[in-house]
Amino acid sequence: MPMFDIEDSKDVDLENNKTSKETLAKIKNVEGFKAKGNEAGVNPEKPKLEEEIVELKPNFMGFGINLRALWKKIRHKKT
Repeated sequence: MPMFDIEDSKDVDLENNKTSKETLAKIKNVEGFKAKGNEAGVNPEKPKLEEEIVELKPNFMGFGINLRALWKKIRHKKT
């Protein structure tokens, strides 16, 4: 499935788009289509700072569990 599905349009400009999908656009009946600086098939960047699951800060008994980070880690392993 493409990032853009453009049909029956005029003067379409796509510039500097990045998508992890293999196809940037599906074009049908388009006049004056221009595309510049687009990239398809780009791997999404991993977050630069990975959240820690176990936190040491004022929580219950001085330790806490970051449930959002734990959920992301579990969900990431499934895919």
